[in-house]
Amino acid sequence: MLAERITQTLINDCGVNPELPLVVGVSGGADSLCLIHCLREGGFKLIIGHLDHALRASSAAQAEALRTHILDLGLPFFSQRQDVGQYALQNKLGIEEAARICRYRFLFDLARQHSAQGVAVGHHADDQVETVLMHFLRGSGLSGLSGMQPRSVLSTIDPELPLFRPMLHIYRQEIQDYCQAHGLEVLEDESNADPSYFRNRLRHELIPQLESYNSGFKQALTRTAETLSADRQLLESLADEAFRRALVRTEADALIFNKEIFQGLHLSLQRMALRRAFVQLRPDSRDLGFEAVERALAAIKNGVFRTPIAGGLWLFCFESDFVIAPRQYQYQHADYPQLTDISGSKLKRGRRVLLNAGWYLTAEIMDARKYKALPDELKNHPLHAWLNPLDLEWPLEVRPMRTGERWSPLGMVLKHQKLSDFFVNQKIPQTARASWPLVLSGGSILWVAGLRIAQAWRLVGDECDILHLQLHAPFG
Repeated sequence: MLAERITQTLINDCGVNPELPLVVGVSGGADSLCLIHCLREGGFKLIIGHLDHALRASSAAQAEALRTHILDLGLPFFSQRQDVGQYALQNKLGIEEAARICRYRFLFDLARQHSAQGVAVGHHADDQVETVLMHFLRGSGLSGLSGMQPRSVLSTIDPELPLFRPMLHIYRQEIQDYCQAHGLEVLEDESNADPSYFRNRLRHELIPQLESYNSGFKQALTRTAETLSADRQLLESLADEAFRRALVRTEADALIFNKEIFQGLHLSLQRMALRRAFVQLRPDSRDLGFEAVERALAAIKNGVFRTPIAGGLWLFCFESDFVIAPRQYQYQHADYPQLTDISGSKLKRGRRVLLNAGWYLTAEIMDARKYKALPDELKNHPLHAWLNPLDLEWPLEVRPMRTGERWSPLGMVLKHQKLSDFFVNQKIPQTARASWPLVLSGGSILWVAGLRIAQAWRLVGDECDILHLQLHAPFG
């Protein structure tokens, strides 16, 4: 019997406890009325919710008729009217997507209010066929092609309460036959015949054409979705591990990946990692299309600096990393010292100038005899600078380079070099140059921190005191 199949799926596949409250979303159509009737017969503790989308002139009257029907069944009924069309305009969404978001928010709020274990809806096998076909036409990966699951979590709506779909193995005709056999008065939604909706065109035009080629098309597509769902579960477990290995760090609205580790992954895992990154940064979006994924992969392979993906997200390629973030993203090089305030700072003796990611600068005056006793390894270490303090002006200045700025690095006598050229010669990534800290005294560059001191401030051997500048690394 149909009722037994639905209730067993709800218990065995969805993990629903018949003794705990369960919210059921109802539209008034055959699928939701069938679901309510079967679960009521099975003794489930039901709370019925209906959202009037205010998209049709008849919707308010149908909501009232539905209220009467549900109350006649002796079940609690809660309804709400929301202008979905206005919500779609305000949030720049399609009507179908806006209706979905509003409906689920209402149902999960209702579940929270009544301490329900989750929300059940009447999606059936024909809905599954339409969903998979829609994802296929849009170029989805395994996530979309495996279709809807009997139990899932809508993380953007409610990250804890599950959504249950116990009718995914039941086709529309069987549901309609059940409603007719039990005298259930179905409320027809005239928008279901509106060809302006993509799903309706699939239902009334494309799927019948495909069935003319293969009368078992819907069953074949449903079986394919089930097979792909099992494959996806295996791949997702592998993708979880791959994603964690390739991910360097997470920033606000940005994910940074190690390019070498990522490119060492199997192509399938690369695609899944990109889709996962997209969903993590844009959870309100449904999926990342094939073209966007391939565009991102090509950008990583070819080292393209900036490439649009989708949903306002871009991919940025750097020396060893790539980043998925909004277009205005500013890359933070954790492996390099970077100024957090490009307007500049003052460096005083015994004090710190804080940089990014735990880096900082210090300055001190040291007795020359103490300096001479230091090991050569420390004297030559790139994070330490030893300079002649003659004519030094305190406090020292710490700032980034300026456009066209020139200097004479150690070893360059009576000649000058553009700082930009110096950074190129040192193989410093372009994105790290603009915020690289310089230490100056009276406008004269003393040290390009961690790289080279200036020729004019070198030690000549007759100093009584030594200026010691140190760049402290977060891992030092």
